[in-house]
Amino acid sequence: MTDFTAVAARARGLATHLFTRPELEALTPLDVPAISRALARSGKLPAAESAPAAELDRVLREVVKNATKTLARWSGAEPVLEVFAADADRRSLRALLRGALQAAPADARLAGLFPTRTLPERVLSELARQPTPNDVARHLVAVDHPDAGRLSVLTAKQAQPDLFALELALVQGFAERATRAARAGDEVLERFVATRLDVLDLAVAVLLSTALDVDPTRCFVDGGRIVTRAAFLEIARSGGKPHPPLRKVVAGTLLAPLAVPLVPDASTIERQAFTLLLGSLKDDARRQPLTCAPVLFYLVRLEAMAHDLRRIIWAATQGAPAALVRPELVSP
Repeated sequence: MTDFTAVAARARGLATHLFTRPELEALTPLDVPAISRALARSGKLPAAESAPAAELDRVLREVVKNATKTLARWSGAEPVLEVFAADADRRSLRALLRGALQAAPADARLAGLFPTRTLPERVLSELARQPTPNDVARHLVAVDHPDAGRLSVLTAKQAQPDLFALELALVQGFAERATRAARAGDEVLERFVATRLDVLDLAVAVLLSTALDVDPTRCFVDGGRIVTRAAFLEIARSGGKPHPPLRKVVAGTLLAPLAVPLVPDASTIERQAFTLLLGSLKDDARRQPLTCAPVLFYLVRLEAMAHDLRRIIWAATQGAPAALVRPELVSP
């Protein structure tokens, strides 16, 4: 099993440079210029005091890149960073493919993405300028990305490929990369990956419960510990009433709060599960300091901070009141 002692200690040190929940909440009443000044003066974000919203988003990508590069220098980081990269790549490629389908501006496609070793900033910028999903896939082939082959098959012969099929292929790619990396880690990392796959399966099953033209037997992704193929199919075939089988599947588990009286949509399931995972990792980091838990907790907190800062900045550009923004923050 990998020794995480050194990288866990480094992660705990890096965590002191993350914004706390009260610090983030203090930004919510401000406009973008005031947010920019506050971030620059905090010493936690290398932003100019007059940085516009788009520049702040670029700075956040730089912060994530530098943090992962720092962790990579320490023994034990490799399997955790590969899991983090696999999930970040899945979300980045989903956004880039959607952006290509919608012919969105390049800057809009880049918003909210995290650079990784397999999709560095330069490659993300190039992908954001591709005119079609097929061009995105072809560029992934050129840079030898792990998902290039599965995406090329779906985009090669269609000007408007099926977005659901593309997103499912990305989930399958994440499952392969993350489960392989987790085997080189420890039980905490394996459980984290399994839970992420359970959440993705639940999100897909709830989505399929209202999609009559998709065969759910081809959509289950193995690797979780809670959601079996049979449970997945029961939710997917519930005819728009997935709550009873969903509640049965998650009862007594970390994901039990997902079975609320009103069935959430797929994106809500992912967002709520993220908060549950963050709380679980916080407990793991305290109780099992010699495992990968402190590293995972730091990386997920970093992701949460970036998510919250982007939400705060975007809300400020729209003039949204702080009372609406604060409940949406996910940082602990």
